[in-house]
Amino acid sequence: MHRPLARTLPLFACLCLLTRAAHSAPVELDTPGASANSDACSIVEVSVTAGPSGAPNGFTVQWLTRSLFDQLGGWPADDTDPIIKSAMFLGFPTLNTVDGTRTFLLSPGQLAIVQLGDIFDETGVLSDHPEEMQSGTEYVFRVKANGDPGVIGNNSLLPASPYSPTMSAVTKAHDDLQDCVHTQGYWKNHPSAWPVSSLKLGNIIYTKSQLLQIFDEPAAGNGLISMSHQLIAAKLNILSGAIPGAVITNAIAAADAMIGNRIIPPIGNGFISPSVTSNLNDVLEQFNADEKNHACQNVTPVRPRTWGQLKALYR
Repeated sequence: MHRPLARTLPLFACLCLLTRAAHSAPVELDTPGASANSDACSIVEVSVTAGPSGAPNGFTVQWLTRSLFDQLGGWPADDTDPIIKSAMFLGFPTLNTVDGTRTFLLSPGQLAIVQLGDIFDETGVLSDHPEEMQSGTEYVFRVKANGDPGVIGNNSLLPASPYSPTMSAVTKAHDDLQDCVHTQGYWKNHPSAWPVSSLKLGNIIYTKSQLLQIFDEPAAGNGLISMSHQLIAAKLNILSGAIPGAVITNAIAAADAMIGNRIIPPIGNGFISPSVTSNLNDVLEQFNADEKNHACQNVTPVRPRTWGQLKALYR
């Protein structure tokens, strides 16, 4: 027995609407896998592995000190609460790429490694917290895949994934009076500790004031700037008593030769592609960041050296 057409049409229309709604409903991205560890006083390395749906719009890392996390009783209910420190990785890195991370836009199962505390010069990152991590401090972290902020046709927004489980890492303790190696962030923020009042980078001598201006200049994809940040720190570390191995000595000489007569921004407008400076930058950065594992000629603040003494060091 056939049903009247008038009765079947509403049912058919409802089924069509439900089917369309099912197809257009936003599908949440899968939560990335993540882990965190630290072998330095000011940097925490976070490894992010995209879930089955990938992280096509990049990912976000959030962090708090363990003490604040415990004080709050966990993460704030509002994940945009300004008390949470956060960085969105949504482009292409040009600084820390030796580990194989060439993009933050991840395919399913793809791995990206980021270094919190060392994102000041990195490209493809949005963050109000590019500063270094505190030494001897436990941090907690969580990660999510970014949603799609755009709307295509009648499709809804693609929601971000849920956050990963909370993980933690502890930075190494650092004694400013005992350790002779410091990161660029330390030298940038402690100008009174500098053992010299000028440095030669490439073929150009820069005053302390100019060097501090260079430290304050974001690399923004200019390899000359990011490499110079590490080169300044490496030379200050050596002049403060750190004993460099042949690899570091050769890297410093190679960096100076590469810079040559280029004048580093914002003092000048020199430029080198980060693809050219990346390897040297990473060698120098590892030297500067590995703060606890260096032989030192002394462990007390050194007296400022003259430019003649500095030149003798690099003859």
